[in-house]
Amino acid sequence: MGDVEDYIGDVKRWHHSLQRHWWMAPALFEAEDGFRRLTGYDDLPKLKAALKEAITDDE
Repeated sequence: MGDVEDYIGDVKRWHHSLQRHWWMAPALFEAEDGFRRLTGYDDLPKLKAALKEAITDDE
């Protein structure tokens, strides 16, 4: 996320949430070449299903 910080680090005032999105979107696109895939990413759907099963809506 250091690349994102480099891109948006000079922004001194955030006026509203939409403006943050306007700045974050291009910053993430600029930084995306440096992203690495997580080990075990293909097991994330299994994790999601297990968490959904373990957590009820009553809690």
